[in-house]
Amino acid sequence: MNEVLIILVCLAIGVLLRRSGRLPDNTPKVLGAWVINVALPAMALRRVHDVDVDASWVLAAATPWIGVLLAIVLLLPLGRKLGWTRQRIGALLLVAGWGNTSFVGLPMIAAFAGSQWLGLGMFIDLFGSYLALSILGIAIATVCSGDAYSWRSVGMRIITFPPFIAIVIAIATNHFDRPEWLDTLFSTLAATLTPLALAAVGYSLRLDRLAGRLAPLSVGLGYRLALAPAATMAMYALLGDLDDSVARVAIFEMAMPPMLGASIIALDHDLEPDLVVLLIGIGVPLSLITAPLWWSLLT
Repeated sequence: MNEVLIILVCLAIGVLLRRSGRLPDNTPKVLGAWVINVALPAMALRRVHDVDVDASWVLAAATPWIGVLLAIVLLLPLGRKLGWTRQRIGALLLVAGWGNTSFVGLPMIAAFAGSQWLGLGMFIDLFGSYLALSILGIAIATVCSGDAYSWRSVGMRIITFPPFIAIVIAIATNHFDRPEWLDTLFSTLAATLTPLALAAVGYSLRLDRLAGRLAPLSVGLGYRLALAPAATMAMYALLGDLDDSVARVAIFEMAMPPMLGASIIALDHDLEPDLVVLLIGIGVPLSLITAPLWWSLLT
């Protein structure tokens, strides 16, 4: 669980950097730009290499997609009924819709399910969470940020989104031999994702701005930490696969806190940044309590 401790430390570093006054106000934007344009693509290129697909993993990889679609079905009409802005609804869809299936999810899998299931966790993370983020996530961000909407503009945003391009390249070159220096380069660049993304979130985190945001914060974390895994569990129960180990890991991944990559995209599109960082800043520590509870229900 050292990775979880690192997450909390990096979040605290971001807070301390803001309080120090040594960095400019646009620091979160700069850090976020690096994450989107460099770290996320490097992560895809590092992990999608010599990956062999197990047929039983396909539904597990689909669960993040299903979770996002369910978030749209539930949170979009709720937000409209409550009179929330397009930016607030977009923030909730992005940050609550995607779980942190990587930097929290993988250590959690190793700790509770066993390291033999890390391959499945990475498969869910890449072909579920990251691929969905590169397609549905960027579409949601484009529409909710108030940019001129057209299918063409959304399509262009998707196909020019660096992580999406990286995933396409990675899949196309999955079984190609790579020189060792290239793997080292991808690993080094990918390793910057967690500290920089969390530093950006921590830098923006202001608990004094919780006033007026308690309702959407509760809705977002309620969906992410409770409803999303419950819906996934119900789906597997209907299929009669609830006792299957693959199903348990998939459900457990859906119980993870909000995804860092999704939060950076939300911040980059100015989708109520204060709400975004509150969802991450409170959701990650809270998941250290809720996720083990979900695992105890599954075993």
